[in-house]
Amino acid sequence: MFDDTPPRHPWREARPETIHVQEVITMSTTPRLEAPTSNASLPTTNSYDEVPYESHPYSQTHPSRLATIATLFGLTPPSVEKCRVLELGCASGGNLIPMAEALPESWFVGVDLSGRQIGDGEKIARSLGLTNISLRHASILDVDETYGTFDYVICHGVFSWVQDAIQQKILDICAKQLSPHGVAYVSYNTYPGWHMRGMIRDMMRYHALRFDTPDLRVRQARALLDFLAQSARQDGGAYATLLRSELESLRHQADHYLYHEHLEDVNAPMYFHQLAELAGKHGLRYLGEARLTTMVTGNFTPDVQKALETVATDQIQAEQYMDFVRNRTFRETLLVHDDVTPNWGIRPTNIYGLHITTTRKVMEAPSDLRSTATVQYQTKSGMTLSTSSPPLKAAMRVFAERWPRTISFEELNRTVNGLLERESDDGEALALGLLNTYIATDLLELHAVPIIAATAGEKPVALHSVRVRLAAGEPGAANRRHELFRPSELDRKLLPLLDGTRDRAALLDSLTEMAVSGELTVQADGHAMTDPVEIRTALGPVLDNSLTGFANAALLVD
Repeated sequence: MFDDTPPRHPWREARPETIHVQEVITMSTTPRLEAPTSNASLPTTNSYDEVPYESHPYSQTHPSRLATIATLFGLTPPSVEKCRVLELGCASGGNLIPMAEALPESWFVGVDLSGRQIGDGEKIARSLGLTNISLRHASILDVDETYGTFDYVICHGVFSWVQDAIQQKILDICAKQLSPHGVAYVSYNTYPGWHMRGMIRDMMRYHALRFDTPDLRVRQARALLDFLAQSARQDGGAYATLLRSELESLRHQADHYLYHEHLEDVNAPMYFHQLAELAGKHGLRYLGEARLTTMVTGNFTPDVQKALETVATDQIQAEQYMDFVRNRTFRETLLVHDDVTPNWGIRPTNIYGLHITTTRKVMEAPSDLRSTATVQYQTKSGMTLSTSSPPLKAAMRVFAERWPRTISFEELNRTVNGLLERESDDGEALALGLLNTYIATDLLELHAVPIIAATAGEKPVALHSVRVRLAAGEPGAANRRHELFRPSELDRKLLPLLDGTRDRAALLDSLTEMAVSGELTVQADGHAMTDPVEIRTALGPVLDNSLTGFANAALLVD
């Protein structure tokens, strides 16, 4: 239900691509509030068959990320390269299939109640020739001991949207079918933030469920949001201020998100402490959050930090009070067996066995790495990190050169020492700087397994799953970083060609043919080019830029 990718409008119909500097999209007019033509009731068929939920990769659910959090908290999680993974509510496998492609020695099982989505996922898996994944059309209630045990259990966007019996079953599966040192991921809506969001959901359901079909319900839900936004525009009161904030985040969400998040029968948020207590009754213990930065108090003012230390006597209480302060709406909680004890006081040496990169390709002003001059780095969210530490500056240079690949801590420390022309050390000082940066900002990523990506070689090769998904007309695909890549129309035409059989000249020939046939529009001075020689010449730089962009997006393989 929760989609952490940037809000967007639903995909438009495919059209010939026009290559120019800026694309102007004309949005349709806002629908008006309407009265229903008949009394409607909720559909009796599976709603995910009627309105499939876009099946995406969620990087924070990847076993590599789950193992990383466990490692930082002093645990020894199962090997990611050879693990067993279960996803409850896998949709059409957009999250699970890329994992299976990247980890061929691991075994993946996905369960979903939507036969339509399971069928779609099976077609993709067969097209990729994957033999290490099983997508099963079944209820979560059907999962039993015959499924076996799993090192990692993933349940994203399900827990808050199912009845109590299924919630209990999810935790029961985590307790009984998670391997001794395994990690379970469960995401859910939380209070206090969902009190306000829940009111808007109630309003949307009140109006939209009077209509007969899913598309009418979504359209009228959007109309109500526009109506509420208009009504609150001139009001400076507290209610109107909160309303405007929530409405702005909802108005641009995709149709499938609005339908399943806000118009379904069940959406039952809970406080974090309630989830922790419920997990405890099933023999499970709180490990942490998939996004570690949400667990620290460093972003609060000193007074707030001191108050939290006073009122919270353990990690559970600290997490709950932080939710109160942040008005948190969503959590991605990791659970382990109750006989496993995490150490939330992270030691810098815990990152020695991990692989490191940045969340984006960092840029820096030229500087002498051995000086203590301050250098700034822009993070993915727009934060600015300033540092005068020579080891940290040297590490950032290495990350920029390796992007989007990771580097092991051992190799990083050795490379940093070489750049600084100093004797080798145990790396603890570098580890401390990296760990503090990782916890305090969104600049660094830690992984349990390396991210392997390639540059555009003589005959570029894109990930098989990317080529298959885009050729099938899907709106996006997972890259090697297990992130969602959303292609332009040019990308859609170019990426399926990158199968290792075409060099740059052959790729230019294919793009030129598309332009001549009208599939692709190449413009000069606002006019479409028609001469094949001129078109080919103009497409040369475009192709080079695209291939560089694909490499930086971790879409290419050797």
